[in-house]
Amino acid sequence: MNRLTEDDVREIQQIHSSWIEFEVAGEDRRLLALCADDIEFWPPDAPPVLGRTAVSAQLARGSTKIHGIEISARRILGSNEIAYLTASYKTTFSSAEDSIPRQAFGSHLWVLEKRAGGWIVILVSWSVWGLAAIPATRQPPPSASAGSTS
Repeated sequence: MNRLTEDDVREIQQIHSSWIEFEVAGEDRRLLALCADDIEFWPPDAPPVLGRTAVSAQLARGSTKIHGIEISARRILGSNEIAYLTASYKTTFSSAEDSIPRQAFGSHLWVLEKRAGGWIVILVSWSVWGLAAIPATRQPPPSASAGSTS
């Protein structure tokens, strides 16, 4: 089994970066264009979602607005036919029901396959390590502002 070439790694990094960009922009069609027809989503604490039609419907049901995604510790390993990508993420989001920004922390695993000369995502699985509200920026009380006479 041959190892991934530098070109393969760069292509997979670009797919990953594009995915994150499309996810933040809410461009589900462009995101799904990176996936095989038989894509599998394996969300935490829920049954797998199998196939492009089911994944598209799942994405369309979401009421979450993603404000940003930070990726760290990305690793890409594999052969010239199949690869996997692991990374940690921090996603800042809000929902239609609650506009207060929150953050989710976790990791994801992707499996990609080389088909017709290019890489395509065939499985995405993720975990959520924790959720947190983002503290609001507080203004100093009036007595602490310059020119106060107290």
